[in-house]
Amino acid sequence: MKRIFLLLSLVVFVFSASAQVNFDSYVGTWIYQNNDTVFKIKLQKGMVVFANDNTESPAIFGGYSLSVKGIIKENYIAPQLPLRWDPDVPAPSLHIFIIGDDYDATRLKVKFFDQRMKHVEGEGLWAGRMKLIAPNKLHWTLNEDEGRWWAVEGRSGYQYEEKGFSVPADVIMTKVDDQMIDASGRE
Repeated sequence: MKRIFLLLSLVVFVFSASAQVNFDSYVGTWIYQNNDTVFKIKLQKGMVVFANDNTESPAIFGGYSLSVKGIIKENYIAPQLPLRWDPDVPAPSLHIFIIGDDYDATRLKVKFFDQRMKHVEGEGLWAGRMKLIAPNKLHWTLNEDEGRWWAVEGRSGYQYEEKGFSVPADVIMTKVDDQMIDASGRE
């Protein structure tokens, strides 16, 4: 009976360990380029700290930039981000504009703080996913319908205004070496 229990415990441990996202794989700079448009995100590992119950959860923090025809339209990539964030503090006040959280074993859910569109009065939307499709390829998606559901759920009388996004909403991004990127965001 002990052997069965130990074997079952080992199987549960192996499956639970393999079901977690490897946050390290997402760390770095990712670029999508289409003709004269360059969309870039920079991601790092961090911890979400819940002060009310003294718990922590791993996450990805980041920022983004967008340039068109060599002109930077938006640049929300800070030189340094905090390693810890308390959700009671507005993330953008700490230069965090992307939060990636464990969704399932293959992808992260994304809270995106679009600084031009200011969804939900700047609170951001849980409206996206990041999925690694190769070690150097990332599928980035944003879905305003899903974000609206999360924003409106539990808020009686809240009117959500459709805005779209100021960045590409469904693209494949390529991981790049930070030292090979110039100020325009190009390699």
